[in-house]
Amino acid sequence: MRDMIKPTLSLFIICLVTAFCLAFVNFITKDTIAQRAALDAEEQRKQVMTEADSFEKLENWKDLDESGLIEEVYAAYDGDKLAGYVFSALPVGFGGEIAVTVGVSKDNKISGITVGDNEETPGLGSKTAEEKFTGQFAGKDITKGIKIVKQAVSSDDEIQAVTGATVSSRAVTRAVQACADLGEKLLKEQIGGGSQ
Repeated sequence: MRDMIKPTLSLFIICLVTAFCLAFVNFITKDTIAQRAALDAEEQRKQVMTEADSFEKLENWKDLDESGLIEEVYAAYDGDKLAGYVFSALPVGFGGEIAVTVGVSKDNKISGITVGDNEETPGLGSKTAEEKFTGQFAGKDITKGIKIVKQAVSSDDEIQAVTGATVSSRAVTRAVQACADLGEKLLKEQIGGGSQ
């Protein structure tokens, strides 16, 4: 019995010290991690809405979203004029949630999309983050539906899926369509409008 107490006590002390060290490291780095995440999100907003120089987070949009995929909405401004809206969405793909950022310009077009953090299959679903896929969305009219197709694109409202990654491609497209639908509603109501 006495032989078991000494190793058990040693292991308990090691675990206690390790837990304390991890808690201390978390405490001193959490603000830096939060700042870096905020800067990354700002950079993604700038990538999908290049004509904007500032972004204002909106709070009064949730009643207009029917998809449940959208997490955040920002009004994008060029000076004091509304340039459009930027959306952060989290659709579920093959490997889990996919972070998608979508820009919708005031002329009812998708200004760009980026695909961020995801756990999609490397070499397949992860290709939805590449320009070859995301670039297809730029300039699409938000008043028309966006369809995902496996074959070559034959009309303006189609996006070609990544070969072997239909589930991931559909998830991203679903998020873009949800953002386009909400963007159309916000543009009609001029929420967060600024001067035109």
